[in-house]
Amino acid sequence: MKFTVGIGLLGCGTVGAKVADRLQGEHDALERRAGTHYELRAVAIRSIQKQRPRSLDPHLFTCDARSIVDDPDVDVLIECIGGTNEAAEFVERALDRGRHVITANKDLIATQGPRLQALAAARGVTLRFEAAVASAIPIVRTLDEALAGDDIISVAGVVSGTCTSVLSMMEEGADYAEALSEAQRAGFAEADPSNDVDGIDAAHKLALLVQLAFGLAVISPRIRRTGIAGITRRDVARARMLGQRIRLVAAATRTVDGARAEVSPVLLPENHSFAQTAGVENVVRIFARDAGVLELRGTGAGGTASASAVLGDFVSVLRGIGEGRDIARRRRTNTLEPAIAVNPLFTSLTRSSDLPQYPLWDDNLTDTPAAHALLAL
Repeated sequence: MKFTVGIGLLGCGTVGAKVADRLQGEHDALERRAGTHYELRAVAIRSIQKQRPRSLDPHLFTCDARSIVDDPDVDVLIECIGGTNEAAEFVERALDRGRHVITANKDLIATQGPRLQALAAARGVTLRFEAAVASAIPIVRTLDEALAGDDIISVAGVVSGTCTSVLSMMEEGADYAEALSEAQRAGFAEADPSNDVDGIDAAHKLALLVQLAFGLAVISPRIRRTGIAGITRRDVARARMLGQRIRLVAAATRTVDGARAEVSPVLLPENHSFAQTAGVENVVRIFARDAGVLELRGTGAGGTASASAVLGDFVSVLRGIGEGRDIARRRRTNTLEPAIAVNPLFTSLTRSSDLPQYPLWDDNLTDTPAAHALLAL
């Protein structure tokens, strides 16, 4: 370890504060894992009044995020401010100046990812976003590295920890409003929860999965979505009487001219792995041509889980820098093809006469070569 990599962090909120604290508090351990020296040079914050982790030197803080992006001593930028306005400007500016970027911002990557990934490739740097999809579950790394030599037929799962948390509490007797309030108190839902409960968050994550799994430049507004706001306690109780559970499922399969993708509440048998999620747990199922069905599950919401994913990307980037590897050469994310069509997926699912508003989930929709061939026609 002969040189020092400069790190700039944008944001010190729920995720950013935990990232910053671990960068400082676990500095030696992270350096050993990465095999490269690093130094946290600055942290952009919105207010100097807010309490910050004690491990952070107050001299690190600045309200001028642009100065961090433009600092020639910053080699890696970690973006944790969220949103798609300032974040887009800063990430684009950093990539254009040859900085590697790590982000937890699913909104940004889901809506502008293809453009930003193309810019990263053109500048010879990497854009990593493991924390943007299912937090602690290493789904991005699995699709982008472990399965890079395989063809992905479908991806499906429960990817909104907020929605699963709300539905889990409704299964215990809470009504929708009570469950949502409790999720907000626990920090699993934002003060304005519309992104989560309207299915926007899940559609963002599904768009990222489509980009990674199929190499298609699909953005989330093209994916049909239905949220959970219309689900009642009676619906949940009726489903349980029928031996089923309601979960918000996001799924996509590749077709000859693009993809079929959708986000919607569906009915699942109680013994199905998607139905057995509780609290903020996420589960993602991948069906690959050669590897078959793989399933990953873990914590899908919260600052600690997201920080873990950010730091996983951080160590990978530092290893690449230290070894002199071209870490920007990532097979799927740098060669996204246009998707001619992104059609709804759940229209072929049957519906229960007891709860006709919810499709009945069928694994055959995504998990068999025959289903893939049928959808491709």
